[in-house]
Amino acid sequence: PRDWRYPGVLACLRQLSREGVRIGGISGGPYLMAAAGLLGGRDFTIHWEHAATLLEAFPDLTPRQARFVIDGNRITCGGGIAPLDMMHVLIAERMGPDFARRVSDWYLHTEVNEPTAPQRASLAERYGAHHPGLLSVLERMEETIEMPLDRAAMARIAGVTPRHLDRLFAVHLGTTFLDQYHGIRLQHAHRLLKQSPPSVSEIAVATGFSSLSHFSRMFRAVYGMAPREARRD
Repeated sequence: PRDWRYPGVLACLRQLSREGVRIGGISGGPYLMAAAGLLGGRDFTIHWEHAATLLEAFPDLTPRQARFVIDGNRITCGGGIAPLDMMHVLIAERMGPDFARRVSDWYLHTEVNEPTAPQRASLAERYGAHHPGLLSVLERMEETIEMPLDRAAMARIAGVTPRHLDRLFAVHLGTTFLDQYHGIRLQHAHRLLKQSPPSVSEIAVATGFSSLSHFSRMFRAVYGMAPREARRD
């Protein structure tokens, strides 16, 4: 969504907002709503892949981790198959729950998710690990990309010694603590390079690297190209 260059669309959205029209965005669409100034003070969501880009561009906005959010005349949805859940609710709002159920049945959508259902699989499913302490550390890794915690601090979160934490990563994930942390941060950097306008230097800082040279070296080792090449790709 960062590459959208049609200011007339943003002006149109603002005009519709002034007229009280109900406005919605799906997947990366809420980014355009934010760019038009329509999400200030509102509950909203966006596809998890675009969340980092939105947070970089609009630090005062915080999307909810939800499949869809209906906040008055603002409707936002993460995309994928979540619009089926959202439309069930909107149809029920206008036509009643029985009619909404018949529509969902027609589309073979027999399991309607709640708005607050997660957009992504659980940590255990994504990483293939089930140790509670290890999952706590992985969750904190994803939360501390810009300001990484050291191994000792993460071990305290897991309730184990640093050496035991190393064993957990080796046994359950087949990697090291540091390699896993770097991988999470570099994945985030890769998304920012593809989707957000900040410079490579700013992205290095936003992903917890102390220098541009260190960031570039680590990025090339994982992706086989320099960060600037990834942005052009």
